[in-house]
Amino acid sequence: MGDEVADKVHHGGIDKAIFCYPYEHYAKWRDELQLEIDAGGFGENLCVLHMNETNVCIGDKYRIGEVTVEVSQPRKPCWKPARKYQTLELSKLTEDNGRTGWYFRVLKTGEIKNDDIIELIDRPNPDWSIARCNEVLNHSKNHEDAKTLVAMDQLAFAWKKSLTKMIEGHSENKNPRLYGPNVE
Repeated sequence: MGDEVADKVHHGGIDKAIFCYPYEHYAKWRDELQLEIDAGGFGENLCVLHMNETNVCIGDKYRIGEVTVEVSQPRKPCWKPARKYQTLELSKLTEDNGRTGWYFRVLKTGEIKNDDIIELIDRPNPDWSIARCNEVLNHSKNHEDAKTLVAMDQLAFAWKKSLTKMIEGHSENKNPRLYGPNVE
């Protein structure tokens, strides 16, 4: 148990306290890439049913057991799962298809058990699904949408920083994040 993070530069912290990933995505990965992958395969803290990037929104608040969490950002995939599954393009494919998962910040601490119900208690930004956020940053580059996202109190600082750079015309070199040492 405990709350340990191996890479504290890129993982963990207030805005990335809990990584959540939809269980239904694993069947797609197995079918598409013939990967031996199942729950926990992307390093998530919570693997969930009936929640995905299209029906989870920035700022959503959920009660899970004793815990209250808030959706803070979509995950930006990194090179580590690609290395684990020896599939060089896995992280790029994850970003491209939008099956990224998302992060929660913890508003109220407590214990979460396997059979706890995940209950939506507030949705302040119903038009801003994780899928739409991924689309704005990774594909459409819509500056007006990016400005709207940056103004949201609930969006994590790291995402605000990336979106601001995009608005200012700077392009991100994604290769270190997506491929890391896998291409050396």
